[in-house]
Amino acid sequence: MMRRPGARRAPAASRVARNCRRRGRRGFTLIEIAIVLTIIGILAAMAVVSYRWMVDKARMTQAKTVLQHLVKTETVYYSNHDRYTDNVTLLDFDPVKYNYYQVSVALDNAAQDFTGTATGIGPMAGDRWYVTRDNNPYQDNTSPFFR
Repeated sequence: MMRRPGARRAPAASRVARNCRRRGRRGFTLIEIAIVLTIIGILAAMAVVSYRWMVDKARMTQAKTVLQHLVKTETVYYSNHDRYTDNVTLLDFDPVKYNYYQVSVALDNAAQDFTGTATGIGPMAGDRWYVTRDNNPYQDNTSPFFR
């Protein structure tokens, strides 16, 4: 086969690649495999971060639920005794079933108001939520989980 005068020859790397394909050698180069593994690593890291964020968010939902339950039981106690209490056992409130938060109550205004506190324990240490009799739980803005 004759080449036209002035025609450019294919680069050597391209000829080698074509020859490899002709001989039946198939596969991926080391660079292609490295790129794929890098992409998979980045996606896995993003998934782990998202998963941890969702777990923490679920635990924070537990804090809100605990405090809403506390408000309901305090309201029932107030309707029977005309005052709030800081003794959670009198409220028939079982703090043991809430794994990540410890609940306490502080009375204000001669036991006519209260502030409930859910303090994080274990993996949620440092997280703190508050609620008043108005039933609006809010998170302490110094919490490492503050969003």
